[in-house]
Amino acid sequence: MAQFRFQNLTIKNRLILISMFTTGVALLVTLIAILSGAFYATRTATLENISSIARVIGTNCVAALTFDDPDAANETLKALAAEPQIDCSHIYKADGSLFAQYHRQDDNQVHADKAAHNAYTEIQVMLANGLADRSGRHRFEANNLKVMVPIILDRNMIGVVEVSSDLRALYQRLTTVVLMCLAILLLSFLIAYVVSNMVQRTISGPITTLTRTMNRVSRNKDYSTRVESDSLDELGILFYGFNEMLSEIQARDEQLYFTQFSVDHMGDAAYWMDRQGRIVNANAAACESLGLTREALLAMTFGDIDPTFGQDRWRETWEEARARKSITFETHHLQTNGKLVPVEVYANFLEFQGRAYLCVFARDVAERKKLQTQLEQAQKMEAIGTLAGGVAHDLNNILGGLVGYPDLLLMDLPEESPMQGPLMTVKKSGEKAAAIVQDMLTLARRGVDLHSAVNLNEVVADYWRSPEHGKIQQFHEGVSFEINLDPDLPNILGSEVHLSKSLMNLVSNAAEAMPNRGRLQVSTFRCRLDDAARGYQSIKPGDYAVLRVEDEGSGMSEEDMRHIFEPFYTKKKMGRSGTGLGMSVVSGTVKDHKGYVDLKSIEGRGTRFDLYFPITGQMLQAKGATFNIDDFKGNERVLVVDDAMEQREIATVVLRKLGYQVETVSSGEEAVAYMEKGPVDLLVLDMIMDPGIDGLETYRQILSLHPGQKAVVASGFSETQRVQQIMALGVGAYVRKPYSIQGLGRAVRETLDS
Repeated sequence: MAQFRFQNLTIKNRLILISMFTTGVALLVTLIAILSGAFYATRTATLENISSIARVIGTNCVAALTFDDPDAANETLKALAAEPQIDCSHIYKADGSLFAQYHRQDDNQVHADKAAHNAYTEIQVMLANGLADRSGRHRFEANNLKVMVPIILDRNMIGVVEVSSDLRALYQRLTTVVLMCLAILLLSFLIAYVVSNMVQRTISGPITTLTRTMNRVSRNKDYSTRVESDSLDELGILFYGFNEMLSEIQARDEQLYFTQFSVDHMGDAAYWMDRQGRIVNANAAACESLGLTREALLAMTFGDIDPTFGQDRWRETWEEARARKSITFETHHLQTNGKLVPVEVYANFLEFQGRAYLCVFARDVAERKKLQTQLEQAQKMEAIGTLAGGVAHDLNNILGGLVGYPDLLLMDLPEESPMQGPLMTVKKSGEKAAAIVQDMLTLARRGVDLHSAVNLNEVVADYWRSPEHGKIQQFHEGVSFEINLDPDLPNILGSEVHLSKSLMNLVSNAAEAMPNRGRLQVSTFRCRLDDAARGYQSIKPGDYAVLRVEDEGSGMSEEDMRHIFEPFYTKKKMGRSGTGLGMSVVSGTVKDHKGYVDLKSIEGRGTRFDLYFPITGQMLQAKGATFNIDDFKGNERVLVVDDAMEQREIATVVLRKLGYQVETVSSGEEAVAYMEKGPVDLLVLDMIMDPGIDGLETYRQILSLHPGQKAVVASGFSETQRVQQIMALGVGAYVRKPYSIQGLGRAVRETLDS
């Protein structure tokens, strides 16, 4: 049981206890004083009364003693029967012998002899004292009072009167008085308790209310609570001050809470470090970015989260921040998973209450670095694409003869002609050069037709049967080539040629990554993303047809993955494959198809490419019939408009070979002037002509002269915005350069027949 301590009591109980104690002491002292006074007053009165009776008896017994008449003395003593409090009385002679006696009840001789002996002793003392004891002697015993008064005759003591009074009745009356006083005392205590309890409420009640309010504020941290009081005394002033203090604390707490809330909900991690680099505070973003609790973080130093910060660098950073007040630098922070995250750090030097701190804001710049890298790559690709586009335009003009003339010459040569071989070599060389030009156009993102529905399963199947894939299989005999196609794969909008070329590049790279043996799998599947997916690229939500190429090769490093899609970045062996444009063609093709690339690679374990293409509900078109030159002959008038002489010549030769009447002009302005003389059956318009107006403007002006004029547009590029505009004006077909008999002949005949 806990030891009782007055200071541990509540103010209410202490006030009651003090009141009760004070009242009790006062009442008790008063009661003791009253009872003591009554006791001694009663004893004194009793003593005087008995002494008076004894003197009266002594006076009345003077004669009896003088004449030695005990009977007369006994008669005198019998008068004491009227005094009920007197038990007995004795008259002794001067020599101490019993002369006469009175007993309210019979006493035996033993008591009489003992009384006589005691009286003799008292008488001897009284005789020895002489006149000093003539007033008598008394003695209070347990329950009675004995009074001895001398009997004087002529100044001589001739005897002694002894009177014994019973005090029990007196004591009973005193006991009754004491009990009554105690009852009054208890009643007074009760009244005092009630009164003190009522009185203390005016003091302890408000204090109790204040205490409860303080406990509630301390427990709930609710500083909007207030103490109500109408008093103007000291407690009222105390309550007013307490409420004012709560108002100030509430204002500061709200401001502090808002500040802490703002700091904790900042996107940037914030740390406060002392001179030794110890972290003394951190916000929620800092804990979340590192994957640590606040308690764990506060037990660390800045060097624990940034391995590049040793003591020397920390001291240099501290001194630099103190001198400049604010510094900025980039570094890496270590997460609990062991990953280093690039951050941009803003460090501010500040002093608070005589102590110096470094306030550091660390911003995760991983996404910014990634976007910056993508932007730099895009700018690089744009620059290279612009160059590639210009080069491709010029190469197309040069390649027109290498691709077109061999077809024409081979048509007129007999099969046994020795020129068949050289012409076929020239034709194949021109086609290879044209394929490289198409890669450059893809790199420039200016060569993809996205109007046709394509199914990736057919692209894979056609490529799997192609001679190009056969060569790759032959060259990599230890590689196991597998396909796994989704039979319900939806269609996409795109170009089979470019998709097939991208697939070939991916398969070639995958096989190259497995010089010994391994499994290479090409698969397709449908994927629905309800939320954005973050991989190598951020993929928007939607429905996609996915082309996956996965190998078990050597994998790629982080550095290789960062540069994999850059033009001319390659680690292939010279003489085995390409020009360094393969992966750039893949990236450009995916972008042209409004798709995304996801790349995962682990060194020593393999690589996986996932190409995401948006699906379409458009159906596949039927495959065209086999080309027969006789089906595309005619004799209509055709005007060829091209700024390149080589292109005009090859178009003229091809069309005349098909029987058409051909005229040529070298610019859009010449074409308009020619058409002012009259219409022709068909225009073959070059889209890009420099200098002067291009194919779109030329066709607009010709339509103003001859509405409904039929035309075919030709370009080394695919559908740019201006190509789409000229097609919308009524152009019948689009022909890609360099010209071939099949391509140009089909476009001209179909447009004339439409």
